[in-house]
Amino acid sequence: MFQKYRGAILFVAIVGLSGSLSDSLVAQDDNANLEALKEQADVAYRQRNFPKTIELSNQVLKTAAKDHVALYLRGSARVEMGIVTGNAEFVRQGIADAREAIRNEGKGKAEYYLPYVYGMSNLADLEGKINHAKTAQTVVESVLGRDDLTKVQRANLHYQRAQADMRLKDVAATETDLNKAIELDPTHLAAHMAKAELAATSKTPEEAVAAFSTVVQTFPKNPVAYNNRGMFFQSQGKTTEAIADFAQAIKLDGRFIPAYINRGFAFLEAGDAAKAELALSEALKVDPNQLGAQSLRATARLNQNKVDEALADYKQVAEKAPQNPMSFADLGFAQFFSGDFAGSFKSFDKALTMQKEMRFLLPWKLASAIRTGTYKQADYQEVLAKPEGSRDWIDSLVLFQLGQVDAATLLKSVHPDNKDARSAQFCEGYYFIGMELLRRNRQKDAIGYWQQATRSKLPKLSAYRGAVFALKNSGVEIR
Repeated sequence: MFQKYRGAILFVAIVGLSGSLSDSLVAQDDNANLEALKEQADVAYRQRNFPKTIELSNQVLKTAAKDHVALYLRGSARVEMGIVTGNAEFVRQGIADAREAIRNEGKGKAEYYLPYVYGMSNLADLEGKINHAKTAQTVVESVLGRDDLTKVQRANLHYQRAQADMRLKDVAATETDLNKAIELDPTHLAAHMAKAELAATSKTPEEAVAAFSTVVQTFPKNPVAYNNRGMFFQSQGKTTEAIADFAQAIKLDGRFIPAYINRGFAFLEAGDAAKAELALSEALKVDPNQLGAQSLRATARLNQNKVDEALADYKQVAEKAPQNPMSFADLGFAQFFSGDFAGSFKSFDKALTMQKEMRFLLPWKLASAIRTGTYKQADYQEVLAKPEGSRDWIDSLVLFQLGQVDAATLLKSVHPDNKDARSAQFCEGYYFIGMELLRRNRQKDAIGYWQQATRSKLPKLSAYRGAVFALKNSGVEIR
């Protein structure tokens, strides 16, 4: 409901088919060409290049339609790609491939069940059907009943069952399965990390820190361990500790982009836009195509009143990600804050055209239209026609700008109970009231409302950032 800038901390999740690929899998075909293709598909999968894995597996399957290794690799890639993109059909295709791999292999290779189980667990999320997770549990139970499994195979199956347990909100079963996976394979990074994540959501902050620290102690040379503990520290407001962990992750792997971005985000959250800009520029030196880092750097630059540089970043992000409505929304906010209302109107309109569900942009689009003389009542007729009792906060912001409700009525319409929603809505209300007063040449009064908005201390909120920008450009100190 409230627009926040993008760039939330990147938690490196290790929840995929951990340990599921075996180096011996691809050495089962006498045909050298097919074997080479499968080896390449295996490498592509390990590099998380799922489209390439699918492409190479398809080449094998054109010649050998029942090749269980190719089916397994393609199934694993399809499941992973479906999860990344939120495409349930991809996941279903991957599950089907895994099922065919099991059938064609004929000996019940334990690894082949992993993409099936992992896919079913995630399908429970994508389709909102917990029965999928129950099916995953049942399949794992049947495989664990065999006496021919290695410890590593059992560990992977317990880990995958923990994924199903999570979907069924069974904390005790999840912890039991993760502990068993770690007991069987003490170096099972994914299980260690999942246990820490579980502690973060089900135990005290102290217990969660201890769990993340155990991961760090067990894998002291793995940047992911430090990055993810840093993310938890950041979520607890412990910025200094978080930045130290991100720095250690970078020290361990100079190309570990998530830690670079997270460090920049932490500086930004702490209000140090200059250090944030430097940190994010470092990320872009490592990988110039990191749009998340570039968007965050734009925010850091805007917070320093480096308007031209910020706009240049936002425009590049929009050009590189023209299919992403949020890239145009971010550009629109920067244009609005800098007074380019014609530009912001176009950007907000494009974002809304691409994704009409982004209703939080409606008040901003209207504010842009009013200031450029392009307001069309038809664009807001749906809001104007709503009965008073059915209006939401966005409707109230629109009606205020159209003169249908006054400032006092606007502020009375904030959420009555939810503390977080009230704080965000008051911030937005004060900002828009200030902007309306400025439009009427009452800058002194506007400044008072912007100061009220900044007292919310909600740097992720666009209205907060707009108020900070307006105060800085008015020569007013922000307390």
